[in-house]
Amino acid sequence: MVRRQSSSMISAGGKDRLVTTSPVADTDTKVGVSTHALLAFAGGYLDAFTYIGHGHVFANAMTGNVILLAIDLVTVAWQDAGRHFLVLVMFLLGIPAARLMQHEYIATAVRLPEAAVLVLEIAILMCLSFSTSYGASLGISMAIAFAASLQVATFRQVNKQSYSSTFTTGNLHTMVRSWLAWLVTGRAAEDLQQAKVFAQICAMFFLGAVLGAFSTPRFHNHALWGECFFLLVVLVRVVLVRSKYLAS
Repeated sequence: MVRRQSSSMISAGGKDRLVTTSPVADTDTKVGVSTHALLAFAGGYLDAFTYIGHGHVFANAMTGNVILLAIDLVTVAWQDAGRHFLVLVMFLLGIPAARLMQHEYIATAVRLPEAAVLVLEIAILMCLSFSTSYGASLGISMAIAFAASLQVATFRQVNKQSYSSTFTTGNLHTMVRSWLAWLVTGRAAEDLQQAKVFAQICAMFFLGAVLGAFSTPRFHNHALWGECFFLLVVLVRVVLVRSKYLAS
């Protein structure tokens, strides 16, 4: 069995050196649009959960947390500022953690780094779902921000186009840009397809937020069971695709 790897040349200290990375981008293009749309659904669900259930803090949308942090500092709301700052720090820590899983040596040992990230995310959320702490729980918000960061740093492309599964600003931009390109520059099938893909992803993010907003006040932390179910579906799909990739 031969494992395919992607390579790139980068410059370091005036010399070029070869860096080999795990084929995460290849997985992104093979799991299908529906899988990425479900990840976006999970992202919207999780943001609604933390905003409603845990002190109006965003688990995924760090732009909102940065703005709220700035407002807290100006209004001298130190406790709120600390909450938004710590959530932001945990999100930032999740990015190198996810990238570390994709490092050549670790990816070789783990074999399915994308699946490992999903398993870790599900495990974190499942543990939190049994917590009795509800309503502005800083610990839960920080843990969820870390879990969300693992997801956004791992799944970054759909149809070879960069996207985010945990916030939607860039996705909306790509959707509108693709529609305009299709309308103005000759109605290329590629532009139309991309517009439809990102419309689906944006719509699923919105629907996830709707379901999260509905479920959280009714089920409290148990609402995370729904999130874990959606991520489990994604996990099964990723394992099937990556296993087939490694076997080829």
